[in-house]
Amino acid sequence: MKDIAGGAAECISYQKAAYSNSGHYVSLIMNPYLLVFVACAAVVSAEVHQFNIGYRPNVRQRMNAEGKLAEYEQERQERLTEKSLQLVQSSSPIIDYEDMAYMVQISLGTPAQNFVLFIDSGSSNLWVPDITCAAGKDATCGSYCKSTPYDACLTFCQEECCTKTVSKRKVLSTADACQSKHRFNASLSSSYVTNGQKFDMTYNTGEVKGFFGVDTFCFTNTSACCTDQTFGQATTIGEAFAKQPEDGIIGLGWPALAVNQQTPPLFNLMNQGKLDQPYFVVYLAQIGPTSQLNGGAFTVGGLDSAHCDSNVDWVPLTTQTFWQIKLSGVASGTYSQSPTAGWQCAADTAASFIGAPKSVVSSLAKVVGATYVPGTGAYFIDCDAVVADIVFTINGKTYNMPSSSFIVSAGPGPCMFAFYDLTAGGFYPAWMLGPPFMRAYCHVHDMQNGRLGLAKIL
Repeated sequence: MKDIAGGAAECISYQKAAYSNSGHYVSLIMNPYLLVFVACAAVVSAEVHQFNIGYRPNVRQRMNAEGKLAEYEQERQERLTEKSLQLVQSSSPIIDYEDMAYMVQISLGTPAQNFVLFIDSGSSNLWVPDITCAAGKDATCGSYCKSTPYDACLTFCQEECCTKTVSKRKVLSTADACQSKHRFNASLSSSYVTNGQKFDMTYNTGEVKGFFGVDTFCFTNTSACCTDQTFGQATTIGEAFAKQPEDGIIGLGWPALAVNQQTPPLFNLMNQGKLDQPYFVVYLAQIGPTSQLNGGAFTVGGLDSAHCDSNVDWVPLTTQTFWQIKLSGVASGTYSQSPTAGWQCAADTAASFIGAPKSVVSSLAKVVGATYVPGTGAYFIDCDAVVADIVFTINGKTYNMPSSSFIVSAGPGPCMFAFYDLTAGGFYPAWMLGPPFMRAYCHVHDMQNGRLGLAKIL
């Protein structure tokens, strides 16, 4: 690092660097096992941090590209039927892990052990696989390693899984999903403390079971760290988790949503005085059909002036579980719907598409020219279709979402219409306003004042 007058700093890396409003350059450096997010601090505020969000098309998109979407959807519906009773009886939502697509890198322990995790504002727990998961079995290459571009493959998989010649890559040789994950070893951490509590979390893909531990948490290679972070150590994860490259999940929701009322990492950072402001900001870039190392930016402790307009529209939360607000109306072309009571709507980084009531989805699909394909559970549309924006009314203001945000590439052939039918029940709000909307507006999460900010993307 070379100091520069005025408190700036210069970092030389193997990948491009992004500048944050805190005066940090955030550079991406590849090593044989993980994508390392390196924050090179300048002499400005050390308590606002920004780093890249990685992106990988969700399982549904990948199955469509491989011509296996109908087969996958049949298996998925069978799982949903099995889980339906649990959904009714559960006090917390059953989450579709296979729909997740955005991730960051974190570390746990002293010295640091690195993990790539999905970011999920629809849940509040942090969990990673424990060393006892698939104990005694050699690490293997996940099936996703076979189809992932070389540079992105190095993010998720061991080097021997990522030969540049795709046909020579190894594939998963066992159904045990833990064998292709990075696993936490408590015996290697001098700061680890036992907790004693067990957990059992239900996903559409299967259950995750294990126990809680306590250790130091960091966003990898930054000073955004907190002590005494409780996290889940999974000893069993469902077989279907092998389809996804990430090791686990970092929940961004409120503490009240967490299993066993554990404090989520970002709230822990705030409570320990590690943030300039009680905010975290999600900016998502427009995406293509393949994995991207730079799918957006995640800012912790302040605003994101590099990607987001300085004018933030603040919307009060209706509950402090999800990042949940009231959606008053939706319109596109000749279609408009504004129920008297509005809808409860959760901002959700985990769901790759937007979940809405079935009648709304079918009406929007009709007006933009998307067609439902039986057996796939999805709507398809011409990738070059010229269609009207979809307009949301929130807190008295309108927000336009252009077609570039909701017409999503999914391999050869037509694109996917980025909406899905959401059956609200039990704990769920009526809408899950996912990444397509976030690609049009930055989301500023205020953990102190219970509000969600929306800002235009620059």
